[in-house]
Amino acid sequence: MYHPGKVVAILSPKEKGVISSDSSVQVTMRMWDENVLTMVVSPKIAQRVRIGDIVLADYRPEKGLSMPVPRHVVVKILRAEAAEKVWKIYQDAYERRKSHEKREKEAQQSYIG
Repeated sequence: MYHPGKVVAILSPKEKGVISSDSSVQVTMRMWDENVLTMVVSPKIAQRVRIGDIVLADYRPEKGLSMPVPRHVVVKILRAEAAEKVWKIYQDAYERRKSHEKREKEAQQSYIG
């Protein structure tokens, strides 16, 4: 399972103001469902990620653990048409879900007084 996010900040040891114990790169992302998360970027693509990129985060469970814990690793950078298409699909699904939840909540309210 993978989740898309939009990069809003890059945390690299090369950045001024970042002091790091290792050479890993993390990104802070606004996810498709409005959550904000910071995850490590796979070293193979870490130097190519940019603010505004749509990225895919690996949410598959780590192997060998008794409880399923997601990997939380950015494994792909999407740009151009691929990025727009994936982001729109998830955003549309999220808006439909929010709209449905709002209608359910309104239907549950009682105006008897």
